[in-house]
Amino acid sequence: MAPTDLSRLPLPHACQEALRVPRSQRIEDHAVPIAAAWWNAEIAAADLPGAPVAGRGVLSRGDLFEDAAHLRGLSDEELLRFMWRVLAWGSGMKLRLNRRRVRAVAHDTDHVVKTLRWACEAATTDAAQAYEVLHPKGRNAIRYLGPAFSTKLLYFAGAGSVRHPCAILDSRVVTTLKGTCGWDSLGYGRWPTHTYGRYCSLLDRWAAEESERLGRDVGVDEIERWLFDAAGGQAPA
Repeated sequence: MAPTDLSRLPLPHACQEALRVPRSQRIEDHAVPIAAAWWNAEIAAADLPGAPVAGRGVLSRGDLFEDAAHLRGLSDEELLRFMWRVLAWGSGMKLRLNRRRVRAVAHDTDHVVKTLRWACEAATTDAAQAYEVLHPKGRNAIRYLGPAFSTKLLYFAGAGSVRHPCAILDSRVVTTLKGTCGWDSLGYGRWPTHTYGRYCSLLDRWAAEESERLGRDVGVDEIERWLFDAAGGQAPA
């Protein structure tokens, strides 16, 4: 299938309506229930730094933005805690593969920390480059850290900046992009680097258009949040 011409895709009207809600309400306050006790126990069992992940059973995007506010100055332990919290937020109460993720970090902690630092630094300026750090030549640089969770890390590395170039891409977002927005050629799963770059560029265009229409700065994450919610329970397994 020929690549979809993304320059022709309009932002759905329903998303435009959703953007009338204040950013703080839709983004900073977006909280997810997490299995905090499970994460704390698994990290401790693997003798890894970064616990406790949370003292309560919920994390918000705003919480993770605060973690990343001084990302370059974080110690190795603080950086790993940031990763655990992003994984916990992204997993919610579903723990599939997370024990393997924890054990993979324990197997080569120095490599994981080095890769995370490199990716998070690149994420502030170049979405595709940052994605390639975590997925060189289409493989996972960190075992069991696939594309969807990687894009969550790259997104939260922006500490909530409206102009941060990276956005979350997962199966629910893809469902809306394909079924509602018309990106027919977009596949599910292991997206190559150029696809993630095209995705972030598309959201950046939409955000710029909506910023002009609404007279305020619209972040790509506000559009991503709508794409995720619009999929409902229709995303593939």
